[in-house]
Amino acid sequence: MRNIFRLTVWSLLILLIVCQLSAQTTELVDDEIDAMIVLQAADKVTISYIDVDSKGNPVQRSNIFTIRPDGTIFHELLGVVTLANMTIAEAEELLTEKFSQFFNQPRVAVSVLEKTSIKVILYGEVSRMGVFPIKPNTRVAEFIIENGGTTPEADLARITVSRADGGKIIFDMEKYLFTSEPVNNVILKDKDKIIVPRFKVQEKYGRLSKNYVLQYGNVLEIIINEMALMETNPAQSESYVIDSEGNIFHRLFGLVHLGGMTVDKSQDVLAEMAKRYFREPIVTVNVLELSSRNVFVFGQVVRPGIYPIEGNIQLAEFLANIGGLTDEADLRDIVVTRKQGRPVEFSLEDFLFKRDDSKNVFLEDGDRIIAQKRQRGFFVRLSEKLQPFQIIFTFITGIFTVYVLLNSKLI
Repeated sequence: MRNIFRLTVWSLLILLIVCQLSAQTTELVDDEIDAMIVLQAADKVTISYIDVDSKGNPVQRSNIFTIRPDGTIFHELLGVVTLANMTIAEAEELLTEKFSQFFNQPRVAVSVLEKTSIKVILYGEVSRMGVFPIKPNTRVAEFIIENGGTTPEADLARITVSRADGGKIIFDMEKYLFTSEPVNNVILKDKDKIIVPRFKVQEKYGRLSKNYVLQYGNVLEIIINEMALMETNPAQSESYVIDSEGNIFHRLFGLVHLGGMTVDKSQDVLAEMAKRYFREPIVTVNVLELSSRNVFVFGQVVRPGIYPIEGNIQLAEFLANIGGLTDEADLRDIVVTRKQGRPVEFSLEDFLFKRDDSKNVFLEDGDRIIAQKRQRGFFVRLSEKLQPFQIIFTFITGIFTVYVLLNSKLI
């Protein structure tokens, strides 16, 4: 009985010491974290300092301030002080220095009463939809870019910022990226909704003709007019598809290589060829469709769904582009079923670690990609269930070891 009593006492002492050390460590960590909080516009803070009354007695004074939009406060004794973008520790150091003009050994404490919380909604053709907390003075373009950007289907010229008061602002991110014109890259406010719409291909590439590069699968509308007859007798449009070699077969010019050219460059090339048939040819090229091919993605992928494929793209590249696989995926068991032909079994593990490219197939229209879930063996599942008991056993073993060591010394 005496031995059991001693064992219990020692166990309680050990637990008490561990808990005390843990509490002290937690308190230190919390203090360090608080000191690292960065102050922002609209934060409400308390500034406390030691003052001296008319009789020379020390008096503690506290004032509450709201940091103004320009990042400053106005203190009755110090005047204008900039606090935004400082940590609490930095703010206390700055204020201590300023109070030193009036007191011999000033002591200053800064605490946050109310932290600014601005939340906005992002929706539409973006990589990540959701509700996001943001910092004050964040602009719409930077916010979209920092949160993953837009999808290839996004209409960058018609991004809408819908305000809580009912107002709407149209932001032209296309001009923002390619010009220096003012384009309503506004500062976001609390409860703003940012909607990125999908574009119509015909409208989009009429505006982006200088930037888009033609590639396999694009469906082109080509119109060749004689300048003198454009208004009285306009030509009919003709449609062509860029093949896997980057070519079209034009009824007048025969085989023409356009893949890899911008839309404007392709217009110049076709206009030069048209001079054999027209006196002053005016050529217009529009992209009617990016691609008429789609693949279906199922299973253990980060973003399952239906995806258009453009140009020649292989399976591994495609999986990387859509965000990769989940932690539960079996890298060795990815299956591609095709409209015609046997399924293709692909091992991403062999591709990555053995550099085996033999099954890294080019994707085709209608392919269905299935990423299988990893099968865990009996012993793996058993070890997961036994893990809590292992922790308890380790703790008891530790106490027993301490007890044995103490007994051996007493003997």
